[in-house]
Amino acid sequence: MKYLESSQIIPNKGMSYTLYEIEGDDKILRMITSIPDMDELHIYPKPVVKKLYKPELCKDVDSELFLKLWEEGEKKKS
Repeated sequence: MKYLESSQIIPNKGMSYTLYEIEGDDKILRMITSIPDMDELHIYPKPVVKKLYKPELCKDVDSELFLKLWEEGEKKKS
């Protein structure tokens, strides 16, 4: 299992970070989207997109960060 992150600017919201839990080279198991400036956090336990496009453009992140954000997202959801 590996964890990757991509980022992009969202107009009028700030930076958006998407974290992926990856199996193999590019199979997405779960994903998280976070926009810290807007205090937005969305978790996707069964993402529609199943294959990560251009994983080489993402940066590696620690599993602890992913799991911490996932837990926060589950709390916000309930």
